[in-house]
Amino acid sequence: MNELLLREDRLSIWDRLIRGEPVSMEECDELVGRLASDACPEEKSACMLLLASVRVSNERSEAMRRNLRAALRYWFSHSGSKDRPEPFDPTVLDGTGLESALGLYLSWPEAMESVGRTTVDYTALNRITELLRTRCAEEWKDRLGSSPPNELS
Repeated sequence: MNELLLREDRLSIWDRLIRGEPVSMEECDELVGRLASDACPEEKSACMLLLASVRVSNERSEAMRRNLRAALRYWFSHSGSKDRPEPFDPTVLDGTGLESALGLYLSWPEAMESVGRTTVDYTALNRITELLRTRCAEEWKDRLGSSPPNELS
């Protein structure tokens, strides 16, 4: 499988997760099923993170899904060249996707505000990070039949 196409498919699903749109596990299973046995470890890790995120989005409470969306906006906003209007109102990100977050370099309070939270809960970032690490390791072991790399566990 062409890694560029795999990356584009993943970005499309990330975009939907950030928007808060539903993504089925079957859709992600299909994507991961296209992983070539010789895909590089980074591509495999990226797919396991996506699977873990979709699973959290489908199985957890509305509060956890909101925290996931905030965390994804926070992490993706630190990609690319800094491109941030001043003054900046995080609420303009409501309903927007991946492209709108890139380069904003959001703070965690801004990421929370972008999903409608007015109180800042730093433990929410820690909880979602640990949950995703655990899920990534589980997905790796279940789907690839080997121990996950250290960065996933």
